[in-house]
Order: sequence, then structure tokens, then C-alpha cells
Amino acid sequence: MKYYVTIFSGIITALLISSFVSQAYASDMTATLIIEKNKLTPIFTGVKNITIKYPEGSSLAKQLDGKSNKIEFTINGTSKDPGIADLIQATNKALVEAKSPVQVTAADVHYTATIKGGPTSVLTSVKVDYQPTLENFVLSKGDTQAGGDVIDLQWRTFVVKGPIKLKAQEFGEVSINQGIGALEAIYPDIASKLSNSGVGGVLQEPVLDFSRFNAPMSTNWHHLFDPISTYGSGTISGSEYGSANVLSVYSLGESSLREGRFEAEETTASATIDGTAVNVKSLTPAPSAQITVAGYLDVRGQQGQEYGVVTSDAPAGVQTSSGGFPIQVLLVLGGMMGAVAIFVLIKARK
Repeated sequence: MKYYVTIFSGIITALLISSFVSQAYASDMTATLIIEKNKLTPIFTGVKNITIKYPEGSSLAKQLDGKSNKIEFTINGTSKDPGIADLIQATNKALVEAKSPVQVTAADVHYTATIKGGPTSVLTSVKVDYQPTLENFVLSKGDTQAGGDVIDLQWRTFVVKGPIKLKAQEFGEVSINQGIGALEAIYPDIASKLSNSGVGGVLQEPVLDFSRFNAPMSTNWHHLFDPISTYGSGTISGSEYGSANVLSVYSLGESSLREGRFEAEETTASATIDGTAVNVKSLTPAPSAQITVAGYLDVRGQQGQEYGVVTSDAPAGVQTSSGGFPIQVLLVLGGMMGAVAIFVLIKARK
């Protein structure tokens, strides 16, 4: 009987771990804000999956069928480094357009793109992990009128526009902010024909488009505060979270009646290349994000002009979470333990 319990527990553990891992890879943005630091290094992930369909035996088929290519590189630096200065400058411009006073002073980029060609289509997948260093998100420290520290929240939603080219050692300059960038680096002639046709607009959509994070945090983001002192042990005072006694976690991407439904975005276009019809579909995954704030976060303002007021402790009687998150967790764990108990009883009777 002990053997079966061990096996079953192992299966449950594996399922739990796999679910957490899959969620981690699905995140488009994660960030932690600590008032005392007044600096954050969020990770934004931009993804584009582009399918280009063409007739079998066509010119594109002859050039792309059976091809398999991959571009991958990492680059980092500050606004003074020419290799990444254009990206930092473009991001700062995008933050101004998003009505955020926060500015980027340094950045890390990991770019991955794959091209897989077949007899009737080619799939290009692009993923850009972008980690800018954002400074001065604290708008007002100890604001007596607001009742706490006032922080900017508009930094979460911006769109970097235009082609941003970074130099890869093996492939030369790669346009990381457009889905067609990988094709331009490896198949420039094909990319040129596509860009100058009716499908060019779809292929040139910005990869670093985080405008969907603009959903109001007060209504469309699930929130949970004080997960450590309520569900764990001890206090976070004196830790890496500064003087905060609680944590506030806001997440986007869980579809529900309250938060709404989040779906992937799809754009399509068609054109004629070398006398044959070509159809293009670009797919952007549904948004998923998590923002953790050291302290209790009260989101204020309207969509497009949101800000937060942070205090080290939560006000008395405030709701722990939106959507009953803790109860859901307890129900899942309770169900699993019930399954274990039933399994043990069945085996014990045999």
C-alpha cells in the first residue's frame, strides 16, 4: 500500500510542477516593484508565429521546402552602448507615448527565431525576451494626501515601433521587432518581395507590442495580497522587499466572468509573389502577466492613466483577493488529497 501512495504522490507532484512550469513559460511579462529601490527590471516577452502559405511547386516552395534555420543571440548594455542604444531610445519614446515618466537606462535582450519550410508553407516563430532596467517609478514618496507612496503603473503597457536592428555575431544585423526580421537575415531576396507586397504590413507588425497590458488593473487583473503572512510563516520585514509587511500580486490572463476572456490575436493578408498567390497569417499569443509589489497596492485612476498608492501594511478589513483565489487553491489541494485517500482505501481492501 505504501508503494502505491508513493507513486500516486509522485504523479500529483509532477502534475503540479508541470503546471507551474507551463505557466512560467506562458508569461508575457513579470515584474517586482520595491519602493526603496525605485528601480525595476521586468521581463517582457514578445512572440510572433507567422505562417506563409504558397502553392506546391511554386517559386517560394522551391526555395523554402525542407529548410530549417535558427537564429539565437543575447545582447545587453546601457544607453551609451551603440549596439543597444536604438532599442533603449525607442522604448523611452514608447513610454512617453504611454504617459509613463519611467525611463530605460539599460537593457538585456535574448532573441530566438526559427524558420521551418515545407512544400506548401513556411512557419517563422519569433520570441524576444526583453528585460529593460526602468528607473524612477516612484512618483511621490510618503504622499500624505494620497495616503502612501505614489507609483507609476503605465510603464507596463508600451509599443516599440519600427524596425529595431541588433547585431548578431553570426547573422549580422537582425530586425528583432518585426516578424520578417529572421527571413531578412537568412533569405533577404524572399523577404524583400514579401515586404513590398500586400502582406508586408502583417510581417512588419511590432513584436514588442505590450499594449494589451493596458487592461484596467482595478477590474481586469486578478489580485491577491498578503500571500506570505496569510499562507506562509514569518514576516517579510527586513528582507529583500524593504520595509513592506505584505505583498500585492496582480495577474492578467486568467479568463473569468470578472476579468473577461483573453484570446490570441490573429492578422491575415494575401498577395501575389512571382505570379502565385501567397497567404500570410500572424498569431500573437493571449496576454499573460504578473506584477508583484512590496506592500499593499491600491490601484487608482482610469484606463490609460492608472497609478498606485502603496503602504507597508494592508488596511484593516480589506478583501484578500479578487475571484476567491485562495479558496480555489484549497479546493484543488483538497480534491487531490481526497483522491489519494480513496486510492489508498481501494488498495487496502484488495
